[in-house]
Amino acid sequence: MSTNQLVADSIFKYVGHRELLTDCFVSCNTGEVIGILGRNGCGKSTFLKIIFGTVSCHHKFVSINGKKYDAPYKEKGLIAYLPQHDFLPGNVTVRQVIALFLDSQVEQELVKTNENIVPHLHKKVSALSGGELRYLEILLLMHSPAKFILLDEPFNALDPLFKEKIVALIQGCRASKGFIITDHDYRNIIASSDRIILVTQGVFKNIKVLSELEDLHYLPKGSLNDL
Repeated sequence: MSTNQLVADSIFKYVGHRELLTDCFVSCNTGEVIGILGRNGCGKSTFLKIIFGTVSCHHKFVSINGKKYDAPYKEKGLIAYLPQHDFLPGNVTVRQVIALFLDSQVEQELVKTNENIVPHLHKKVSALSGGELRYLEILLLMHSPAKFILLDEPFNALDPLFKEKIVALIQGCRASKGFIITDHDYRNIIASSDRIILVTQGVFKNIKVLSELEDLHYLPKGSLNDL
C-alpha cells in the first residue's frame, strides 16, 4: 500500500492583535497518529480547521503528497474532519445515512455489518446516544476515501467503553490512513498516538518523553504515574 504524506508548515494565525499560532508545523504519514494537546483556547481546533481549509489564517503552507492545497476539503479523497459538534442529519435512519455518506458499496456493507452499528440500523440518527452517534460519525469518516483524518475532540463526554472503542477504531484503520487528533482527554490521546505535540503559548512543542507534559505545566506532577 502506498504511503501518503500531509505537511502543514509555517502556520501563523492572529486573533485581533494576539498571535494564536506561531510558525506551527506538523507532518503526518500514512500509518501515523499525531496527538495534539493544549489548554482551552490555545488554537488546537483552529489548527485542524486551517489544515482542512475552512478557517483562514495569516500564512500557511499545506501540502498532500507534495502538492499544495489552500482548501484540501474541496478535493475528494484527500482529507476528512470530525468537528466537535454533531454533523449527521438526525431525521434519517442509520442505514440511510450510511448510504448517503459513503459512495462505495463495499464500504457501506462494512459499516452496516459493524457489530456496534447492526443493532441501530433502523433507528433514526437522532435516537442514538452521544457515544453511539460519535462512534458512527468516526466510523463513516474512516470508511471514506480520505487519506487523512482530523479528529477534533473525539473522546469528549463519552463513557469509558466508547472511548475504548474509538481508540480501537483508530488503531484498526491506521494502516491505510494518517490521523491528527486533539482532545483534552490526554490519556486516550497518549494511548492512540505515535507522537505528541503540546501547544504552549502559540508554539508547537514536540514531546519526546511524556514527563515533559508535567515539566511544561500542562499536567500536574504525578498525573502520568498510572499510565
